[in-house]
Amino acid sequence: MKTSSSSSTVVIHALNNLTVTRFVEDTTTFEKCSKECFGKLDVDGKGGLSREKLRAGFGKLLPGIGYVSQPKDEINVLHDAIFERFDADKNGVIDGQEFQTLLAETMLAVARGIGGSPVLVALEHGSLLMRAAEHEKARVCK
Repeated sequence: MKTSSSSSTVVIHALNNLTVTRFVEDTTTFEKCSKECFGKLDVDGKGGLSREKLRAGFGKLLPGIGYVSQPKDEINVLHDAIFERFDADKNGVIDGQEFQTLLAETMLAVARGIGGSPVLVALEHGSLLMRAAEHEKARVCK
């Protein structure tokens, strides 16, 4: 089922934890996806994501998890935790490899939350969960 709004297309898709986990574990595909996502957020092309860049775009990668709708102070606390955990060299920016680690851990946490039983999820075009669903579809159709 597809629905459309002025900004994006939404598709209803059945997912389970394996859909997401297999996507993350396919290192070639996931690395390519991570680099594409990083490039979209790194709007000035400097090779690093500041808190501002992360704040501006991260919620678009995983819409529906409440990231964008959280109060600003809660988002700031989340960013502090993200930078504490993933800014390995403590230089104040998340580089491409740190970002890939962040995405992988976030996606695996989402997979644990989904669980083993299929659930219907509204997926936005270009979101990470949509990419996981497309990866699963390609795998099954081989």
